[in-house]
Amino acid sequence: MESEYPFDELSPEEVHIEAIEGFHLGGTRYSASFELSDQNSEFARSFLLEVDCGETLTFSIRQQVENTIMSHASLGDDRHLVLRLGGRMYDLTPEGDTMTFLPNGVLRRIFHIDGGPQYVVGDGGVCYLRDREGWQEVPPLTDRALRDIHGPHPELIHACGNAGTLLRLRDRQWEAIEMPDQRDFTALEVADSGHIHIGGPDGLALALRDDELVELAAPARDFFGIRSFKGRRYWSDANWGLSIQEGDSIVPFRELRYAFYMHASAEKLVISGWKEIFIFDGENWEGFEMGYDGNIFLRRLDMADYGG
Repeated sequence: MESEYPFDELSPEEVHIEAIEGFHLGGTRYSASFELSDQNSEFARSFLLEVDCGETLTFSIRQQVENTIMSHASLGDDRHLVLRLGGRMYDLTPEGDTMTFLPNGVLRRIFHIDGGPQYVVGDGGVCYLRDREGWQEVPPLTDRALRDIHGPHPELIHACGNAGTLLRLRDRQWEAIEMPDQRDFTALEVADSGHIHIGGPDGLALALRDDELVELAAPARDFFGIRSFKGRRYWSDANWGLSIQEGDSIVPFRELRYAFYMHASAEKLVISGWKEIFIFDGENWEGFEMGYDGNIFLRRLDMADYGG
């Protein structure tokens, strides 16, 4: 049974809105997750929406959670995973919706390979994996928090985390990669070549190419996401917006004010902002944001308000 929260007693002016993640579902359709909370984040109501950005902006509520959605992933245009605070994983499918309780750790980030396994990581080095069978825990190798997980295929899955943690998954067992840098790692991308890019607070930007660790020149920003899209690598941050990698330098690209997690399809790069979802096709920008007046609503963004 869901816990009861006095969310409906809040006035619209007391409600704080945060975008969580967004995915391109194909064409003009997207999924987007948002959290609404009181100003002290004592209680929350979260939504997973299916959105159509066609001639008319429309949406439907696919899942409402009387708590915080930590992360979501869209496995297809009508299949989603939703991770609720407290280790509850909702599996939303056309055949019916189910919930699985994952008991260990504070789980924070979902990652999936298109048509392949799904992963979720969190505090205490905890990771769960779902392939052909149900969710199974990967034995922890560290008690440090895992902050991100990525890989182009199951043989190249890596996770990064606090105090210089970098792990590689081999046969459902973690293998540690020794790193001379002991700062906290918050963002990760692994290329088909096996080259790894890592981001973190205060301009931490690293490239691991085979056995060579290169520190990239970067502005002093707190990086949250790294994703390649149409042949270029983008870095999102909480201080300014979106940067792009040019050689061994990270340079400004678009001032979005806040840019957090990113997901790319072949056609669109989708970026979560403060309460916005930004959409980039390699040339043009659009997006939408959530509002609340007693009910949730969406409105299109005027991208002239975001760095021109």
